[in-house]
Amino acid sequence: MINKLNSVIILTLLLGVTYVNYKSFISSPYQAALLEDWNKQSYRLPLDLIEQVDLDFPNISPTTIPLKLLKGRYYKNMDSIDKALDYYHQSLKINPYLKIVESQLSLLYFDIEEYDSAYHYGKDAFLFYPDNNIHRHAYFQSLVNKRDSTELDKSFELIRNKQNESHWIEYLLSKRSISKKYTNQVDSLLGLYVEKFNLEGDTKALQFKSYLANGDSKISTAVDISNQANELYNEQRYNEASNLYELAFSIDQYDYTYYQNAALAHLNLKNYTKAEEYLDKVIYDFKIEDGKAMFYKGMLYLAIDQDTKGCDYLNKAVQAGFSGEGSLVVYNRFCTNSP
Repeated sequence: MINKLNSVIILTLLLGVTYVNYKSFISSPYQAALLEDWNKQSYRLPLDLIEQVDLDFPNISPTTIPLKLLKGRYYKNMDSIDKALDYYHQSLKINPYLKIVESQLSLLYFDIEEYDSAYHYGKDAFLFYPDNNIHRHAYFQSLVNKRDSTELDKSFELIRNKQNESHWIEYLLSKRSISKKYTNQVDSLLGLYVEKFNLEGDTKALQFKSYLANGDSKISTAVDISNQANELYNEQRYNEASNLYELAFSIDQYDYTYYQNAALAHLNLKNYTKAEEYLDKVIYDFKIEDGKAMFYKGMLYLAIDQDTKGCDYLNKAVQAGFSGEGSLVVYNRFCTNSP
């Protein structure tokens, strides 16, 4: 009798383990795709496919991010705010210790102008783990909205000794936004920032000081910087140009031309990895279909002797009609089969 009971128990345990492993196996490719989109801040996975995935078991990714949070961001991107909030709040109970959910809630509430909630969740995330760019940004933007320079200063003391330039950049931008002018304190802090990160004479640091001093809007500042980069590019000063293009998109991340121009500068410098990263941003995240990024990605692959991939992208550029017949001429020159 005891042996039969033991057998039943063992069989039940084995069935349970098998079920868990099966569910994890089925879920793993979807988790990988969700995490890839999360890491790249893209939305390539179709929502109708996500809807088919069981997010209740397993309910967290291998990196302990709640899967419902990853799903909710697609609804946020579609402006289905109520659904996004529902998934975000469900995620709070799944992993209350990572605080990534709190930071995302703060960003969402800020977007819909529910500023008290944005402040609450942003502060919670930041104080739990200050040395995190997303936590910091969620909290600092709420402090700027509250125009609370005192709390901003106190919060910065928690991260000022970290080796993270972006902490200083956002703090200085926040101070400038609150004060509405370039104060002696901001100037002094900027000097400390330049000294701490050894940026004396650095183009990005000089442009950043110009922005803080002049007080132009982000968009106009990015445009001005990009125009300077264009001049350097035309003078074949590609390294300096790439620095300014990167500064431009760090200020205005929604203009794809800054990424594309940065890619071309890096392509001329033979920095192929960085060039490909920026071209992919234009092609796959911004989904620009004029063919220019595809053309130059094709040329990049030809330069590193990956002719098959290169010709594939050149063909896409031809189909998109980039540069009239120019892309077709290049395709016919380098590729065996013409489209």
